[in-house]
Amino acid sequence: MKVNIVFLIVIAVLAAYMIFGHNGLLKYRELVRIKNNYELQLHVTEKKVNDLDNELKQVRKNVEYLEMVIKKELSLKKPDEDLYIIEDPKDTPEGTPEKNK
Repeated sequence: MKVNIVFLIVIAVLAAYMIFGHNGLLKYRELVRIKNNYELQLHVTEKKVNDLDNELKQVRKNVEYLEMVIKKELSLKKPDEDLYIIEDPKDTPEGTPEKNK
C-alpha cells in the first residue's frame, strides 16, 4: 500500500514536470506559436520581395511604366504636360470639410 502511494506521487510529480517544467508542454506550445508567427512573417516578406522583384522587372522592360512610377512617386512631369495635385479633404489641417448649411 505504501509503495502504491509513493509510486502515485512519483508519477504525479513527473506528470507535473512534463506539463509545467522547463521544457514542458506549456513551453512547447509557446514555442510552436512563436514558430508559426515567424513563418507567417516569412511568408509576408517573401510575397513583398516577389512583388518588388516583379515591379523591378516591369520597370526594366517597360519605359512607360517607369515614367508612370516616376510621375507618381516624385510628382514630376514632362515639359509639355500640366500637373494637377488633388488634395484629399481628410488630409487638411482642419480635419473634416465644412458641411453645407
